Amino acid sequence: MLHCLVVALVITVFLAGIIVLVFWLVVWSKPIEYIVTRAVVRHFNVTPPPGATVIVTFYLTLAANNPNRRVSVIYDWVEFYVLYGEAVQLAVANAPAFRQPHRNETLLDVRAMARSVPIAEQTARELEHDLAAGEVAVDVRVRAGVQFKVAGLKTRHCSLQTFCSPVVISLSPSSARSF
Repeated sequence: MLHCLVVALVITVFLAGIIVLVFWLVVWSKPIEYIVTRAVVRHFNVTPPPGATVIVTFYLTLAANNPNRRVSVIYDWVEFYVLYGEAVQLAVANAPAFRQPHRNETLLDVRAMARSVPIAEQTARELEHDLAAGEVAVDVRVRAGVQFKVAGLKTRHCSLQTFCSPVVISLSPSSARSF
């Protein structure tokens, strides 16, 4: 009797493993790609220390590419952070909730603004140096709440994070750099 139970348990675990492997190979075959495709800076101003602050507006276009054949993505909320140097947060923006079908590239246009954001003296000097050089290198971090949908079945809510670094943006008023 014990021998039959052990054999049945081993066969059940083996079959469950085969089912999970086939599901993984069919459904979760390709990762979703996120790319900053365009970035523009307007109204960039750094006040001198002490009490240094920054005023800036970032216009970003992020491409979210879902190459999967059967998986669609439901974004419940999306937050964009523009960071400078050692995680100095310059600007924040939110995007509305949306659904991304399978085999689809969705472009998200974002305007992240910073109004009188306090920064350290060293950061102010580095930003002033970047202003004089005509370009600034920032990091773009995206956080989102997502669900994955396959053939009518939804996963539970997941947290997604992606990081684009460095995004070098020209400060010339007439240029919009594409990546």
